[in-house]
Amino acid sequence: MKKNNHKIGIIGMGNMGSAIAKGIAGSFPYENIFIYDIDPEKSKEFPGIRSTPYIDEVIESSTILIIAVKPDRVNEILLKLTDYNGIIVSVAAGIKLETLLKTAGTDKKIIRAMPNTPAVSGCGMTVLSPCDNLLHQETSAAEDIFSTTGKVLVLDEKYMDAVTGVSGSGPAYVFTFIQAMADGAVKMGIPRDYALTLAAQTVYGSAKMFLDKSENPIKLRDQVASPGGTTIEAIHILEKAGFSGIIINAIEAAALKSKELGKT
Repeated sequence: MKKNNHKIGIIGMGNMGSAIAKGIAGSFPYENIFIYDIDPEKSKEFPGIRSTPYIDEVIESSTILIIAVKPDRVNEILLKLTDYNGIIVSVAAGIKLETLLKTAGTDKKIIRAMPNTPAVSGCGMTVLSPCDNLLHQETSAAEDIFSTTGKVLVLDEKYMDAVTGVSGSGPAYVFTFIQAMADGAVKMGIPRDYALTLAAQTVYGSAKMFLDKSENPIKLRDQVASPGGTTIEAIHILEKAGFSGIIINAIEAAALKSKELGKT
């Protein structure tokens, strides 16, 4: 099935649903994208894309259905899909494939996905965990969709809680880091708007440099930290304050919260 032949339905136009819709809009014909939200006003933010006030219309029109509602509404949607024959993608944090299949039907083709909000800029990170019912080409169809929003990995579901802690919640950590860097620049006299640009571009450029080179990040760090220089002085302060340990603890806490949500 060619990429442009997918009929993509998105239920839920909150932060994640909107990010996915904006990400795929540049790669798929508008007439192949169908969106629905319980609040019709949210769908009006996407002129050209086929929005409808009827959830059943999105379900019937799509071959791949992305459920992007809050976790407490997922079961309500799944109960409407007992006769659905397409591919179901759930982006709800913490809800396991076993639970999704139990509600929609054990014969359903379901993929659990963890995208993140940078999908709206085409720089997202999505991890897909398909159930055993999917053929390779069907998983590839979902990869086609999410690859328009950034990078995609297909991993076993056992990693999904950790993925949530790293890339699902990760943008929030990075935004906090950018703000802190900018605050440091402001403290040293740089105007706020310039400080934010300096911080954000530095984070973006460093990440791109790592992805381009695929080298050990410590090796890249050593290229910046000259002996006896300013950078190693700053790194000493970060590590003295437990910087690396704090990040590890934060990711662990988010992953454990995801696991807890899965149980409830």
